[in-house]
Amino acid sequence: MTRPQQDLREMTALPDFSQAVQACGSGQFQMALRESLVAFLGADRSGVLQYSRYSVPHYLLSDHVPDEEVELYMAGAYRFDPFFRHWREQGSAGVLHLSDLRKTEGRIGENAQDYVLRFQPQTGMADEIALLCSKIGGAVDNYFFMRDTPFHQDELRTLQGLFPTIRALHDLNQRLILNALGESQFLESGFPDFECFAIDDSNGKESYVSNTWQQLVGQSIALSDAVKLARQDQPGDPRVVGNVHVISEHLGADFPPAPNGRITFVVQRPMASSSLVLSEVVEHLFCDRLTQREVSICHLALRGFPSASIAQQLGIAVGTVKNHRKSIYRKLDITTERELFLLLLNSIGAQE
Repeated sequence: MTRPQQDLREMTALPDFSQAVQACGSGQFQMALRESLVAFLGADRSGVLQYSRYSVPHYLLSDHVPDEEVELYMAGAYRFDPFFRHWREQGSAGVLHLSDLRKTEGRIGENAQDYVLRFQPQTGMADEIALLCSKIGGAVDNYFFMRDTPFHQDELRTLQGLFPTIRALHDLNQRLILNALGESQFLESGFPDFECFAIDDSNGKESYVSNTWQQLVGQSIALSDAVKLARQDQPGDPRVVGNVHVISEHLGADFPPAPNGRITFVVQRPMASSSLVLSEVVEHLFCDRLTQREVSICHLALRGFPSASIAQQLGIAVGTVKNHRKSIYRKLDITTERELFLLLLNSIGAQE
């Protein structure tokens, strides 16, 4: 085969979704869909993250993502995740490319730049693509793919063209799972952050309740009252009882086992915030222990800038920056920049 013929074959090749189709309605669907896209993209790392408007992100699957990176992400680094923030602020699903997010104006683009400076060098990956598929309950699944070489525009265009098919498979999987649950079959729900939920039919009669729902809601008058009110509210408006959030939304006519019914979730995971202005957080965290110059250096260091770049931006000598770094580490009782970043994450986590 000549090189032009090979290039044409590679450009026209499509993912094989046969395993994902066969896995629809089972706990293996997300893995099968991810694997088909990994094979198509030649991704070095991949996984599935569930984003929620009401709780912190949750890893559903990860492949070749080191444990320390997962721990760092869950410790608070998720707030720097440009895909998470884009979805939280724009509310749109679809195919996202890290390189495109970096070119976006405003905070999303600035955050993507920070992500590339701060986190990407640690992963050793050159590029990342995310496919965001909406879920019932105000959540979205992010099928993410990372590679040590940049993704091509042809690959991105192919994924964008295939996204309606991917989204249709994703929705079909949810409908089949809900139908199985309605028939009282034991099956993974596919909603690990929302393990406590109930389904009502179009007449308001409960057609399914999870075991956790029976244990939790039935034992709390305040929670039961919140559920009643949530079922009367507009979709997407959570009711709050302590650290528990109640979310209720309509099911469409094509969603078994309760067409035109409702599904109500009780979320117990910690609330998540995507709002983060790094300079404000650094100022608040260190202003009582560091000089203003040292705070400025911390801010730039936490964005991933080396000492030479910090010196250039602040108009001081590199040696002065290094002396300030030593002073910062001494005052904060740390020895490395990683520890400095962990202080930031711990501070973020304490605010959740």
